[in-house]
Amino acid sequence: MTTFSSQSIFGMTCLWLSIQLVYAQDLQVLNAIQLTATAQKNSFLEEPESAATKFVLDPLKTPQNVQVVNQKMIEDINAQRISDVVGLVSGVSLLNPTGGIWDNYSFRGFNTDQTIGVASLRNGLTSYLGFNVAHDLVNVERIEFLKGPEAALYGAGEPGGVLNIVTKKPEFEPHHSIELRGGSYNQYRSAIDSTNAITETIAYRLGVAYENNKSFRDEVQNNKLFVAPQLTWKPSDTTQVDYDSEYTVLNTLFDRGVLAVNQQLGAIPNSRFLGEKDDGLMTVNDYLQQVRIQHQWNPMWSTQTILNYKDNTWRGFSSEAYQLLNAQGDLNRERRYRIYDTTSYLFSHDLTGQFNTGSLNHRLFIGMTYSDLKVQNHLLRYRKKGSTSSEINIYDPIYGVNLPAVTSVYNTLERQKNAALSLSDYIEINPKWAVLLGGRYDYYQQDYREFIAGIQGGQYFMHFSPKVAVNYLLDDHASLFASVGQSFHLNSGLDIQQQPFKPEKAWTYELGTKAKWLDDRIMASVSLFHVKKQNVLTTNPLNSAYMMPVGQETSRGIEFDLTAQPVDPLNLKFAYAYTDAIVSKSEESSGIAKGSALLNSPKHHLNLLVMYDVWQAGASKIGLGGNIQYVSARTGNVYDNGFNLPSYTLLNLNSYYQMNPKLKLQLNLNNLFNTIYYTASVKDEWVAPGHPREIFLSINYQFN
Repeated sequence: MTTFSSQSIFGMTCLWLSIQLVYAQDLQVLNAIQLTATAQKNSFLEEPESAATKFVLDPLKTPQNVQVVNQKMIEDINAQRISDVVGLVSGVSLLNPTGGIWDNYSFRGFNTDQTIGVASLRNGLTSYLGFNVAHDLVNVERIEFLKGPEAALYGAGEPGGVLNIVTKKPEFEPHHSIELRGGSYNQYRSAIDSTNAITETIAYRLGVAYENNKSFRDEVQNNKLFVAPQLTWKPSDTTQVDYDSEYTVLNTLFDRGVLAVNQQLGAIPNSRFLGEKDDGLMTVNDYLQQVRIQHQWNPMWSTQTILNYKDNTWRGFSSEAYQLLNAQGDLNRERRYRIYDTTSYLFSHDLTGQFNTGSLNHRLFIGMTYSDLKVQNHLLRYRKKGSTSSEINIYDPIYGVNLPAVTSVYNTLERQKNAALSLSDYIEINPKWAVLLGGRYDYYQQDYREFIAGIQGGQYFMHFSPKVAVNYLLDDHASLFASVGQSFHLNSGLDIQQQPFKPEKAWTYELGTKAKWLDDRIMASVSLFHVKKQNVLTTNPLNSAYMMPVGQETSRGIEFDLTAQPVDPLNLKFAYAYTDAIVSKSEESSGIAKGSALLNSPKHHLNLLVMYDVWQAGASKIGLGGNIQYVSARTGNVYDNGFNLPSYTLLNLNSYYQMNPKLKLQLNLNNLFNTIYYTASVKDEWVAPGHPREIFLSINYQFN
C-alpha cells in the first residue's frame, strides 16, 4: 500500500498562498467584507452568514437554498437539542436516534452513516469528525441548513445537505442568564449562559446545562452535563484568537423503542420498555477543543488557521429486541456491551479575499485541510436465534431475570487520513449575473483492522468534487439560481471478501428561486432537485456481520420555505417538501427491490410555526403561538416490504410572559391532542415512538 504523505501538497499550498498575499496588497477594493448579521432579535427573519460560500452575501445573490433557524425560533419552541428544530425546515427528517444518544436526521431522503451518525459543521468547519453525542443548544446562536452537496468546500458528506451549528461568541459587554425548566414525566433542566470581558483584549463565554430526566417510556431515564468554556483574545484590530471547548457526559438507559407485531404497530403501548433496566446506564463522554487564529491582512484579504481536537468514548450494556418467538409475545433479545471510541485531529488554513479582473469582481476562497480520524469499535454480544436466555414478554415484561454473559464478536480499528485543497470563486459578472465555480481535491488513506478474525485491509484514493452554480438577479426582490455538484462519502469496513468498499458518490442538480417582499419582511424560496447516489451499502443478507453494495439511490422533489414578519407582533415560518426517494438500481442478492422507498423518507412534510405578541406595555409583553406539523407515511425498514410508519399530525402550543427586561416565564404544551405517532425506525423490531402530550414551564432570568 502506498504510504500517505501530505508534505508536497502542504508546501505548494503555502507557497501559492504567500504569492497571493503579496499580490493582494495592490488589488482594487469594491466592497468591504461585512462581519455582522442584520437580523432583529424579535424576528424569525435572519440571513445566513458565510458557511454556504465562505462570504457574506445577500441571500438573493447566493446560488443555493440555505434555511436558518435563529435564536428567537429556538427560544419560542423552547428547543434543547437538534431534533427539536429539524421539523421547521423543508426536506429534513428525523432518523433513528440510536437510543437517544446521538443526533440523526436526513436531507432529502438519504440515510446517514449508521456507524458514526450524521455529520455536521461547527461555525463552517468540519469540527465534529467521528461520533458525536446529541448537541445541547445552550451555546448555540442559530442553525443553518445548507441544502445540496457541500463537498467542494467541506469534503466528504451527504448529497442532500449539511447542518451548520453556529455557536454564541464571547462578548466584551456583560450578559448573564439563568434558566430553569421542569415538565411532564419528571424532566428537569437548568442552564447558565455568561459572557463578559476579562481585560480590555480578552473576553470569555461559559455555557453550562444539566438535565435529569425520566421519560414517558417505562424505566427509561438519563442525566447529562454539558459545559462549554470559550475565550476570545483581540491583541490588535486585525488579529483575533479564539479558544473553544465543549464537554458532554451523558448517562442513559439504552432504549431501542417498541416493535411491530406482524408488521403492525400498536400491539403494545408506546410506553413499554423492551430493554433491560438492570443493564444500568450507558456512559458517553464527548470532548472538543479548538483554537482559531484570524488575521485581516488588509480590508479585503484575511486568513484563518484552525487546530481542532475531538474525542468520544461510549461504554455500557444494552438488551435489544432481536426475534419475536411466538404469538404469546415472548421476545428473544440480544445483549450487548459496547466499547466505542473515536478520536480526531484537524488542521485547517483558509484564505479569503476579493479582487478584480477587468469588469469582473471575484470573491475567492482557498482552503487547505489535514485530518486524522481513528474509530475503535469493540462489541461484546450474546445473540442466538430461538434462544430464551435473554427473553422478555412484550405484554407482561419482567426485568432483571435473563442477563446472559457476552463475548467478543468483533474488535475493529479504522483510520482515515485526509489531505485536501479546495478553491471557490464567486464571480460577479455584472449587477445581475453571478457564477460560483468551486472544487476540492481530496486524498484519503483508509486502513481497517479486525483483531478477532485477524483480517485487515485498506485503500487510498483521490477524489475531485466540483460544483458550478449560476445566479440571476431578476430585480431587487427576486432571483433565480441553478447548480450542479458532486459529493462523496467514505464507506467503512470490508466486504465479505475482506476488500474495502468504494466511496459513495452522488451528483445533485438543482433549480430554484428566491424572493423578498414588504421591505424584506417576507422571505421565500422554492427549489427543484434531483440527486443520484451510487455505491450505497446495506447489510449482507447472507452474513449480517458484513455490508454489501445495494446499487443506486435517487431522490427528487420540490421544497418551499417562507419566513415572514408582516407586522411587528407577528412571526411565522412555513415549510413544505415533496420528496420521492427510492432505490433506482439494486443488486438482486441484497434482497432490496428496485423502486423500494428509502427508509424513513416521507413523501410529504409540512410545518407551520406562528408566534404573535398579543399584548405589550413597555418592556413587558405576552406572546402566544403554535406549531403544526404533518409527516406522511414512510417505510419502516430497508426492504420496503409492507411495514410502514403511519402518517401523523402534531399540534404544539407556545406562550411566554416577558414580565420585565430581566424575567421571562414560558409555557410550552407539546402534542396537544396526545397523538400516537412514530418518529423513525431501523427495522420492525426497533421503532422510536413519539412523545405523548407534555407540558413544560421555564423561568429565564437575565442580568448584566
